[in-house]
Amino acid sequence: MKQMIDVVDEKDKVIGKATIDEVHNKGLLHRAIHIFIINPEGKLFCRQRSLKKERYPGWWSTSVGAHVLSGQDYDQVAKQSLKDTLGIDCKLTFIGKARVHDKFENEISATYIGYSDEKMDFNPKQIEGGKFFSIQEIRELTKKKNVTPHLAHSLNIYLRHKDE
Repeated sequence: MKQMIDVVDEKDKVIGKATIDEVHNKGLLHRAIHIFIINPEGKLFCRQRSLKKERYPGWWSTSVGAHVLSGQDYDQVAKQSLKDTLGIDCKLTFIGKARVHDKFENEISATYIGYSDEKMDFNPKQIEGGKFFSIQEIRELTKKKNVTPHLAHSLNIYLRHKDE
C-alpha cells in the first residue's frame, strides 16, 4: 500500500489525502519538515541527497527533509526523520514555516534546528554525504544550480530566527 500524505490549504488545514506521487504530479499543497543540525562551531550540516532520489538527485539540501504522512504531525516526523536519516537524537526547536514551490514541490515546510556533535550514521538511501558549512558558505552554495529550494527557504527562516 502506498503511503498517504495530507493535502492542505494555504492555511495548513487538511482538505484531503493523496499519495506522494500524486501530490508531486498534480502540484498539490502538502506538508514537509526540514532540519538544520548545528555543531559547536555554529556551522550548519547540509546533506547531499542520494543519487538514487527521483527528485533533486545529488543536490545539496538541509540536514534532514521529509514529508509529513497522513495522521502525523510536524514534530513527530522531525524527530523520527532525524534518527532515520542521520542516526542521531537531539532536542529539536521549531523555528518557522515557509511555502516551498517549484517544478517539483508545493509544500508547507516546517523548519527545525538542533545542536549536536554526535557522530552521524548516514542512511545511504537518503544521503550521498554531507558536511558542515558556515552561513557564508551556504549562501555561496545556494547560488549554484544543484541546491534544493528547501535549503534557501530554511536558511532564510534560520537567519530570521537567529536575529530575533
